[in-house]
Amino acid sequence: MSDEPPLFDPAGLAELPDKLALGQLPPGRHGLPRSFVVRNQRLRIVAGLLRVLPRHGYAETTIGQIIAEARVSRTAFYSQFAGKEDCFLVAYDLAGGWIFERVERTTATGLDWPRCVRAGLIEALRLLAANPPLAHLFAVDALQAGQAARERQRACLARLARVLGEGRADRPDIPPELDEMLLGGVLATIGRYVDSGRAEQLADAGDELLQYLLIPYLGPGESKRIIAEAA
Repeated sequence: MSDEPPLFDPAGLAELPDKLALGQLPPGRHGLPRSFVVRNQRLRIVAGLLRVLPRHGYAETTIGQIIAEARVSRTAFYSQFAGKEDCFLVAYDLAGGWIFERVERTTATGLDWPRCVRAGLIEALRLLAANPPLAHLFAVDALQAGQAARERQRACLARLARVLGEGRADRPDIPPELDEMLLGGVLATIGRYVDSGRAEQLADAGDELLQYLLIPYLGPGESKRIIAEAA
């Protein structure tokens, strides 16, 4: 893992040529394949949405603001998306897949359970701190963007809860609902960082949130030992 966390770049997900990725296409007969033009516009719109959302919030963000940021026409927008919600869901899926891929790569290293939880949490916070628009997307805007967005958020929490739930193997007294409840608390904490303009500081919240996640499974003493070991 490099010292500098990567930045989320929608263009990279589609393997666009570096010279043209997310750049405004030349007007007129540029000779570019139609499939490239469509893909380029789609990703520019997603990137525009991600830049606009932290400024205005989901409810106040307009399609006019998105297309101005993306430098595309309204016709181009509606050729790609049914509306603002559809665009938001595409952005959520792209960003969520990007983060999950990196977190799962970090945790697939043969670590035992508590250290696996720590590695995944630290990597997720590191990525969100480096990409504040994604922290805003996941922890703030997803709560305002309608039922489909909230369902995606719940699906993400359930996916993470399966990893956290492995800690219940030796604790049959812990109810299965606890895993998602704890992760919901972590997400709410991320939201507070975002709302107070401290998203870039999320990487510093790892020990506090790790203790919150581990104590119900390991107790305070062992949890503190795991945290101190990594310090």
